[in-house]
Amino acid sequence: MREFGTSSVTEIAVAFANAIETLENLASRGHDIDFIAKRLAFFWSISNDFFDEAARIRAARRLWSRIMKYKFGAKDPRSQWMRCHVQTSGLTLTRQEPLNNIVIASYQALAAVLGEAQSLHVSSYDEAYAVPTEEAALLSLRTQQIIQAETAITEVVDPLGGSYYVEALTDEIEKRIIDELSQIEAQGGYVKAIEIGWLHRKIAMYFQTEQAKMESGEIPIVGLNCYKSDLKEAPIDVFTYPEGAEERQIDKLARLKDERDEAKAQRALKALEDACASDTNIVPYSLECARAGCSEGEVFKVFKKTYGLWSPPEAF
Repeated sequence: MREFGTSSVTEIAVAFANAIETLENLASRGHDIDFIAKRLAFFWSISNDFFDEAARIRAARRLWSRIMKYKFGAKDPRSQWMRCHVQTSGLTLTRQEPLNNIVIASYQALAAVLGEAQSLHVSSYDEAYAVPTEEAALLSLRTQQIIQAETAITEVVDPLGGSYYVEALTDEIEKRIIDELSQIEAQGGYVKAIEIGWLHRKIAMYFQTEQAKMESGEIPIVGLNCYKSDLKEAPIDVFTYPEGAEERQIDKLARLKDERDEAKAQRALKALEDACASDTNIVPYSLECARAGCSEGEVFKVFKKTYGLWSPPEAF
């Protein structure tokens, strides 16, 4: 959601609304909340406002714990944990002066760790151009490892806890997340907010406003709209796919279809199609398709045939 252009608060509110509706649906099917909740995890994108980003992860953790305890009555403490993976923002990376992206991603990663993310992925500096090169991906890994092994900040539980500014900011962000959750619920919930176009309008309006601020320089981006340099940029290595990669993948797919039991594969695909057309859990049928040697493309065709392709609501 964040990489699509929404705000940091909306990202969390929408994800929580999604999780709440998922939990309610599974509970209505007879599943135990404590069993389900321990298997949920969230995926956040983290951007440039250092203290805001650290504080919102703290706020999300605290709020999710209360949602699980008081809304769903979760008893197991592990069910109340907000597990999250964080990826530094690809949206903030620039083609101009691409080595600046190393610094940007490093500070974003630091904010994520100080906000107590359990899992982290640092976007590579060359992602504004193409798929990362092996060298760039290694540098991203080293950024994480330096934070973990050399800064000692991971040896402290909640290192920003007790800071007047961070605690006040955490309280404020939590209130804003609750406000947006209430707005989503007022639309009829997560699914309904998508169907009527409310969520897409909100995201589009926010993105348009932020883009205008970047173009005007109100949001500073070093090397792009402020502190520009006249120096000629040194070229960087850009990833290119190995020669023959497409042909090898086509050959691999052809071998898969030649070697599998075709009748078994078709039966698995038909069973999946029947499950999609009913109110049946399709995960076991999808697994059977994989075991029968069905390709991702074949499984997707079943989904496409049954559900159709999604398109933005007309109201959007």
